[in-house]
Amino acid sequence: MTLQLYDLTCANQRIFFSPYCWRTRMALTHKGLQFESLPWHFVEKDRIASSGGGRVPVLVENCRQITDSWAIARHLDETYPDATPLMADAAARSRARFIETWCAQSLFPLLIPLAVPSVFEIIAEKDKAYFRESREARFGCRIEEISTDFDAERDALRKALKPAADALGEASYLAGETPDYADFVLFGTLMWPYAVSKRDVIDMADPVGMWFARLLDAHDGFARKAARAAD
Repeated sequence: MTLQLYDLTCANQRIFFSPYCWRTRMALTHKGLQFESLPWHFVEKDRIASSGGGRVPVLVENCRQITDSWAIARHLDETYPDATPLMADAAARSRARFIETWCAQSLFPLLIPLAVPSVFEIIAEKDKAYFRESREARFGCRIEEISTDFDAERDALRKALKPAADALGEASYLAGETPDYADFVLFGTLMWPYAVSKRDVIDMADPVGMWFARLLDAHDGFARKAARAAD
């Protein structure tokens, strides 16, 4: 059985940059499940309409479609219990939920100026009008005005990541000595700017950066081998 993953891409269809899709990509790889990435563009909502939603990731398994990265992670643990667990118990699920909410409330607002302008630069031409209209309505300014001071925005992200840096000073991963889905939630979040920006957003010399590098190299360098705009 081949699992298929609708995965957000850009003009270069080798680059996948959705933070939520990256959570699922790492989850599938962690469990040792082979999958095929199906490049998907913002304006191709008709291709996933049968899933009941208009966003990715969408995982296709035996003609069944599962949406939402959290629901996919729970599904993978329930459906493939003999594979390495993403969340081994209630404590692991609680930890992953905490990281998910922390990313949504504390990190994503800081990542917007670091990632959104870069996304606009690399997406396919057919996506640009939709992306400009939707994001400028959401943020109340032109895409070109979202980022005003890269160095200050990068420093704000570094400061916001301090709780993770402190935790990673005690163990190799948020889950301890081996990663689990809590790690993949944060990793996927940071893969967004890493994949789309041609500038160094993550300080690879601090604890978060070293943790990020370990996950880039995990599973025979699965994430490190992924194409990115800076290549």
